[in-house]
Amino acid sequence: MIVSQWIIAAALALLPHVSGFASTDSPSDADPAQSGYLPNHNMDPAVVDSAEFGLLWKVPFNFQEQFYAKPLVYTPNAGGKQLVFLASSQNWIRTLDAKTGDLINSRRVHTPFLQSDIPCTDIPNYIGIIGTPIIDTASDIVYFFSKTYIPNYRYAGETGAYNGVYYFHGVDINTLADTFTPLLVDGVPADNDPLKYFIGGTVLQRPALTMIGSVVYGGFGGHCDLFNYTGQVVGVDVNLQRVVTNFVTEAGPLVPQSNVWNENLGGGQGGIWMSGMALPTDGKRLFWVSGNGDGHQNVDTPASGSSGCQTLGEACVNLNIGDGGKLLLTDYFQPYDYQNLDGGDRDFGSGGVALLDPTVFHGIGVSKMAVTAGKNGKIYILNANNLGGYRNGPGGTDGIIQTITTNKAVFGGSGSYPLEGGYIYSTPVGYPTYAYKLGFDGNGVPLFTQVGATTEISAGRVGVGIPTITTYRGKAGTAILWMCDPDAGLRAWYAVPNSDGTMKTINLPQVNGLNKFQRPAFGDTRLYVTDAEGTIYCLGSPVNLPLNCTSPVDFGSVALGSSKSETVTCTAIIAINQISNVTTGDANFQVNAASLPQGPVAEGTTFSFPVTWNISSTHNGDSQNASYGNVSPGVKSTALTFTTVNGVGGYSTTFPISLTGTEVSQDAFLVLAPVTVDYSGLVLLNYPKNIPTNSLSFTITNAGLGPLTILGYAYTTDDLNDKAINWTNTTFGGATQDLGYGFTASDLPALGTVIAGGAQISVGSTFTPVNGTGNYASFFNVWSDGGSQNIILEGSASTAPIANFSISNGEGGWLPQSNLLMDFGNVVPGTSPSLQIRICDVGGSVLMVTKSKPPNGVFRLEDPTDLHESQPIPVDQCAYGTVIFATNAETPNNPDQVYTNIWTLNTGCFIDNAPAGRLLPTQPYDNSSNTNGLCQTEAQAGNYIFAGTEYQTECWLGDTPPPSLYRADETYCTLSCAGDATQVCGGFGGYISVYYDSSRYTPGNDSQPAGAPITVNQTGNYNYIGCYSEATAGRALSGLAPAIPAGIGNTVESCEASCQGFIYFGVEYSNECYCGNTVNAGSVNRPSSDILVNGCSMLCGGNVSEYCGGPDRLDMYQLNGSLPLPTSTTTTLGTSPTPTPGAPSVVPSAGGFSNIGCYTDSTANRALTGLANPVSGATLTVELCAAACAQFTYFGVEYSVECYCGNALLGGSAPATGGSDPSQNQCDMTCDGNTSEYCGGPNRLNVYKYNASLASASSAVPTVTGSATLAMSSTASATSTSSSTAVPTPTGPITVQKGVGFSYLGCYSDSVNSRALSGLANPGVASQNDVEQCASECTKFAYFGVEYGAECYCGNAITGGSALVAGSTPDVTGCNMVCSGNATEYCGGSNRINVYTYAATTSSAVPSSSVALSTIGTSSNIGKSSTSVSVASSTSVASSTSVVSSTSLASSTSVASSTFIVSSASSVAPTPTGPVHLQTVGNYVYQGCWNDTQQDSNTRTLGGFAYFNTTGMTVELCAAQCAGYAWMGVEYGQECYCGTAPNMGSSVQPLTDCDVLCPGNNLEYCGGGWRLDMYEIQATNNRLIATPSSSTSSTISSGTSTYASSATARDLV
Repeated sequence: MIVSQWIIAAALALLPHVSGFASTDSPSDADPAQSGYLPNHNMDPAVVDSAEFGLLWKVPFNFQEQFYAKPLVYTPNAGGKQLVFLASSQNWIRTLDAKTGDLINSRRVHTPFLQSDIPCTDIPNYIGIIGTPIIDTASDIVYFFSKTYIPNYRYAGETGAYNGVYYFHGVDINTLADTFTPLLVDGVPADNDPLKYFIGGTVLQRPALTMIGSVVYGGFGGHCDLFNYTGQVVGVDVNLQRVVTNFVTEAGPLVPQSNVWNENLGGGQGGIWMSGMALPTDGKRLFWVSGNGDGHQNVDTPASGSSGCQTLGEACVNLNIGDGGKLLLTDYFQPYDYQNLDGGDRDFGSGGVALLDPTVFHGIGVSKMAVTAGKNGKIYILNANNLGGYRNGPGGTDGIIQTITTNKAVFGGSGSYPLEGGYIYSTPVGYPTYAYKLGFDGNGVPLFTQVGATTEISAGRVGVGIPTITTYRGKAGTAILWMCDPDAGLRAWYAVPNSDGTMKTINLPQVNGLNKFQRPAFGDTRLYVTDAEGTIYCLGSPVNLPLNCTSPVDFGSVALGSSKSETVTCTAIIAINQISNVTTGDANFQVNAASLPQGPVAEGTTFSFPVTWNISSTHNGDSQNASYGNVSPGVKSTALTFTTVNGVGGYSTTFPISLTGTEVSQDAFLVLAPVTVDYSGLVLLNYPKNIPTNSLSFTITNAGLGPLTILGYAYTTDDLNDKAINWTNTTFGGATQDLGYGFTASDLPALGTVIAGGAQISVGSTFTPVNGTGNYASFFNVWSDGGSQNIILEGSASTAPIANFSISNGEGGWLPQSNLLMDFGNVVPGTSPSLQIRICDVGGSVLMVTKSKPPNGVFRLEDPTDLHESQPIPVDQCAYGTVIFATNAETPNNPDQVYTNIWTLNTGCFIDNAPAGRLLPTQPYDNSSNTNGLCQTEAQAGNYIFAGTEYQTECWLGDTPPPSLYRADETYCTLSCAGDATQVCGGFGGYISVYYDSSRYTPGNDSQPAGAPITVNQTGNYNYIGCYSEATAGRALSGLAPAIPAGIGNTVESCEASCQGFIYFGVEYSNECYCGNTVNAGSVNRPSSDILVNGCSMLCGGNVSEYCGGPDRLDMYQLNGSLPLPTSTTTTLGTSPTPTPGAPSVVPSAGGFSNIGCYTDSTANRALTGLANPVSGATLTVELCAAACAQFTYFGVEYSVECYCGNALLGGSAPATGGSDPSQNQCDMTCDGNTSEYCGGPNRLNVYKYNASLASASSAVPTVTGSATLAMSSTASATSTSSSTAVPTPTGPITVQKGVGFSYLGCYSDSVNSRALSGLANPGVASQNDVEQCASECTKFAYFGVEYGAECYCGNAITGGSALVAGSTPDVTGCNMVCSGNATEYCGGSNRINVYTYAATTSSAVPSSSVALSTIGTSSNIGKSSTSVSVASSTSVASSTSVVSSTSLASSTSVASSTFIVSSASSVAPTPTGPVHLQTVGNYVYQGCWNDTQQDSNTRTLGGFAYFNTTGMTVELCAAQCAGYAWMGVEYGQECYCGTAPNMGSSVQPLTDCDVLCPGNNLEYCGGGWRLDMYEIQATNNRLIATPSSSTSSTISSGTSTYASSATARDLV
């Protein structure tokens, strides 16, 4: 029999065995090591997973009494009944009969401490005995800490927080009498810092107790981080009856020290609470893990675990037990990012720490392991003998065995199972329970791999319990995984996952949602749990069983292809009339009913019968001819169940027996695990500059006995059910191995590697979303001489979550997001009105509430679980919190009372370390009264858009939005405001909390606020090409340095006027202007467009709305090469300068493409695979490659002579190191066709991406001779060898004809009452509107349109009231207003909309009567021949895209292959689709066709508001009437109804029932007879980005009977 000897030995050493103590008792929380493995309670899965396991009894107790302390099960030394010991929040202790639930003794030891004395609702109502007690099995004494009061102790009054104290008790479990006078634990100084001492009123004893020798140890933390407290471990010697040690987590001079007890953050914090788990021990040492701390001795510099660090917040700590029970620091581990966890409530210590069985969990260099996890979404695997210190890993990361990054918060700790290879288990909040199996890398270092997950998910709120594993008498194959859930109650599964990663559920009797952070307490075949209502439940198997049989029956190891029999012996406990049936749960386990007694079985009769495990016809792998589906080696188990007809009543008629054995393969047998490697979703905050990754491992196991040889690897994205699958072989040679697009491995075993029988190798793998947002998947295959297997690699990437906050208006609607004041107005005393706060996620990934401290008192939550910490809010869903204003009854004629309170929700932040200076440059003050509201008041007074608080006392203001590069997780902002400790004002290390004026700025992807300074993109004939550094020797531009305009300062425009005749000009350091024809050596384009990154952040001296470079930085402008060189008016040099070739440079743009940088490439796996080398190498220029790749999204030039095109960057291509400097990034080879341009380098491409704005603004087409010399009509030095005629060039704004993925349809009429496009209105920033922005905002629709300069509309149909406007020019059609965000484009007009479609429009013969030619381009093969292509008026053009023209082209234009012509307008009108059920209208989303309950009752489905219009009803009109309501519906064509929610009885009906057309638009449906087309509002347009970046103004005021929601509520991530 395999039993964990370590567990038993530890238990015997710590809990001395005497005659009364039963092996099935639970005298403490789980086992001393907190491993969570309990083999000694006779929990047989055959019984638990049967009808014989049920609810035996339950007992309720007092009103508002709760049991946070877990039940204990114990048999007294004198023998007799097994007891259940209970200790409650009301300071009651009780003993119950473990079998019957009968109350034996009860006693209240003290008056409990009142939760109302502290503003923290983590433990409601009463705080008495919270930490789980411990029973000394040698003496029958139960030890515990109890919280109560000493009246008038520290200030006047019977109660109050500062009069709170803790007593340490020891009571006899037989009588519950005190064995000594309760010991007052108060005023005890800390051993490691005498300035710190114990104050019971400010701390909470939450962890279960640990007893080592005669000393009982208890951990203490805080109440919601309130008061002046420091975490500590107190040890009481029960023989001496006094405190012998007090070790504080934060000590020394770096820790805040104050003797003001109620000063928040006055102590060191670093609380020990561990979700109620005990402090684990191996008998010689004590371990614990702490939460947020206030001292930071470790800052960046690595430190060993033996360095003696005094600030041990956010740390896993090993304390040695010294003489007399003294605690001495031995070792610790502190995560490298622990400062980020502090204060943001991402407690490293929320998940406790578990020591694992060293007889199983060990490896090379590791003899004992520990596991811990917390709110920060990481599981840490530690070497218990060398925890890891601080920053001792590669690159200053964690020097531990393994970090498993899950991005899922854990509160309840981890559990383990040491048999069948070794597993650990973790249950994050709101997710399944995950199983991780022990494995080893190629060097023998232990690593865990996720191999399974439950189908059930845990409660999406704080309180999920601790995974606990039992076996039946320590036998492999009998493990059960148990979990306590605050919503679902008790759950159980078979602990070892199936081969497909699933975990089989064991159905249990339903109990209520259990109390927070529980695990079952086990007795003999029974378990005990307590719910949130103060009821204890006992579940178990019936006492009266008819038989006593051999169980479990162990077959040992049985080889595939053979069989084995074992004998089962049973004795009848009662007279049995007949054994009527016998079954097994697995057909491979066989029993012959004829071998059983055939008639009555007398009481006391013993009989035996054989059971055979027959796997003789079972084969390796997924054989189609296998007799049963069980075809993989490993431990197998099932139940054999008797059905009896009993001769005596009161006994069970079914009796299960466990059968177990190990199936082995004599040959090699390949197993990959897990079946699916799910890297989960990554949030892209600053793609592609910063691309996040996630690393997980998988295992390659030889489950057979013979050696296994790896023969190969491959991957595919094809469906594995396809007949023909295209596999790509994984190759070796680099630092990583490719596992599929976006997936790599770093340590894949080489081909030919031999894996011994029973051994396995863990492989580390990484997911990188190389192509931005979307889903990624790869089927990865390993083949060997032991079979072939596939696993799925999958991950996804999405944009950041976007939060929308709103307060209910009391009338069924919602206030705008700008108003976060919950104002109850005047309230009648004695009433309890309520309002709601709503948070909706309208972004691209899940939103997370990381901190929520709701109000308590007169204002309180209706449900304490509303908007709780760690609550996820899925995309396009909302979460709600209801606040009650519970007013007191008053006598008449009393004056009005004003009440205010705050609901604090966590904020995000930025790192304020930009090289160009402060993110917000203006500091109005620095003082100890600083709050976010005060700083925002200063911003409003100074007309600033942004306000930020930093370092507790500082306020900073500005008008430029901080760029996304500096966005930080909100946990970095942890410092409390100097003027209000409940608010956050920045964070340690230079982090700033930023807020904005929501009336002037809408959060987005670094969107520009209205009125903020800009970088001028175009002036006169010059285009902006970037922020350039100064030259290494002399000036970047050395042609001319014009004087600063006297008295007015410099501007971009004045510099441009001064530099006429030069190719380049630049503005620098606010007032400096420089001109030149070459950019001198060393001057390079900075790698970022963010002004705070590139350094071009100084405002122009003559115009503060523009940027004019910075220190050693020029905003550089280049003459537009497609326009004529103007005649110079500058006389300083005497003549107009003639452009001369200079040093080579990176071409910033060409043919509608913009340069995006230097990228890596390889001959084996090209970055661009659409078209290779369409241009002759000897003639290659950037411009020629751009023209040849015009039909693609990207092009790249490489190795001087190579040109590549493609629609995506593939092959793992990434920006080359070295930034934008060609000498550093290796894109330093000049083009063979033009040595003044760079064309990549060896395995390096200069990559360009299509830019619709550049393409539409292009004003000329290059004409090419037979020798491929480019002729530009605007270049005086052109050297064309054949004649060419320039195409007419527009000099003003144009109507954009096409862009990436969209094309123009025409100018349409529009009106406010009947929009042409009604799906979504104005989704973007009005001041930045142009065609490309609108296109990016409407991608979920079929059409989009721009109107009135600043308006953008989306829709799936062009409504019937809109028509194409006749005319060939913008002035005629009325679509003649320039875009607010781009003066080179038209964006509709007054009641005129430029309409575009995302569908491609192709034609071989298009009418040509309506427009003038704008632009001509070519798609490929320019310069290969002199073929002339003439396009004349009314001529049909083959193979063209949207070709409309009435202008002849020059006959000598040398263009081969397909020609495309882009026109300034089009007469092609779309055919409106319909009638349709509109899917979106404004912020409403279609929910289907519903029945109206008025048909069957007197109540409408929507009863809030009704509106009728017999002639003009449309869905849009109804939406406008229902503004403020959550739901709207149109019915019978002419009826509109609004409401907050559908009434009972209404449900979705067939869509065909809603078949009546809207009279105001016959292309829309408006319900039917007694049928509504129903719409629900999803979010408002006033959106708030809730990523670690965005912010919302939270300044509020209070009035008569108001609730002030200061909601420091940005970034709930």
